[in-house]
Amino acid sequence: MADPQIEKLLIVQHRDVSLLKIEQDLARIPIERGMVESEIASEQANIEAARQALISKELQRKEIDVDVQAKEGALLRFRTQQAEVKKNDEYQALTHQIEQTEADISTLEEREIELMLDIDTAKQEFEAEKAVIEVRIEAQRQEIAVLTEREANLNGSVAAARAEVAESRVDVDTVYLEQYDRVKKMVKRAPYLSPIEAHKCGGCHLRVSNEVSRGAQDAGEPHFCDQCARMVYA
Repeated sequence: MADPQIEKLLIVQHRDVSLLKIEQDLARIPIERGMVESEIASEQANIEAARQALISKELQRKEIDVDVQAKEGALLRFRTQQAEVKKNDEYQALTHQIEQTEADISTLEEREIELMLDIDTAKQEFEAEKAVIEVRIEAQRQEIAVLTEREANLNGSVAAARAEVAESRVDVDTVYLEQYDRVKKMVKRAPYLSPIEAHKCGGCHLRVSNEVSRGAQDAGEPHFCDQCARMVYA
């Protein structure tokens, strides 16, 4: 490699690639953080859903309790009325109402006991699962903290890498630099500057023409692969 400009461009390319890697790592952090934040939100939603299910059961129990009290009030009225009636058919009708109300109260109380047992079990399960979920959430928050610290470090690395790229470009001939920048925009990914080995471009690995192969051995002007348009050197 006789062309000193190529040597300088190789340094530029190396620093460009290093900068790109840092920028890609930095760009991934908000995505990774967003994924972890979504996981936390999902875990918190699970806790809240379980809490609301418990609240719903408690409300059901309270509604049953209100119904029992209402039935007991009605039962008291029926018994009072029964003690005051004179006719047998009225007495029998009230007896039927009393028996039905007592049966209703018994059913409600059985349901309330079942619900109370269900609530106790659900509370224990909720507290156990909540503890497990909170451990996971804490680990996820620690992961976010690590990502945030890494983001700060990478921001510092990006600034330093950009400065190094700028420094390496200073002494490169304008013609070479413009062509390098053109190729960089066109091919989208490194390498932008590739060696020719066994008459093949090191970038696309396709055979170059004899003219390109011979020209790449001479200093003084940039040469390009006639397959992928990367800048080449011998």
